[in-house]
Amino acid sequence: MTHRILKIASAIGVLALCGTTVSAQESILGRAEFEARCSVCHGDDAKGSGMVGELFTVKPKDLTLLAKENGGVYPFERVYNAINGTREIPGHGRSEMPVWGDYFMEDLKADRPSTYGHDAAQVVQGRILSLVYFLQSLQE
Repeated sequence: MTHRILKIASAIGVLALCGTTVSAQESILGRAEFEARCSVCHGDDAKGSGMVGELFTVKPKDLTLLAKENGGVYPFERVYNAINGTREIPGHGRSEMPVWGDYFMEDLKADRPSTYGHDAAQVVQGRILSLVYFLQSLQE
């Protein structure tokens, strides 16, 4: 199963690099990533109501309003960078949110130690992109 997920993640990364829109079928991986990694803070509905998020001084962001709060345009690059860890998130201080790009790379190395360099980077990019596209599908 993990090998299949890695192939799908790689495919999403390649499609994104080619400028191709990812379909609802590919966003299944994004939903799975969200449920496994993000919902504990952002809630199952992505509105910031996760049980761990309740413990934070600053409530986790309602991820369904990202486009609305950006003049109706989904901030694709900012969302990608927030998940990747290259963008600091206000209210998180240094960042309480895990750097998922780093996590995904470590996860990949542990699961498939023979995957290095460019291939590993594409798999990580695919996993992040799957989340970004999934969140895009949730916009109100």
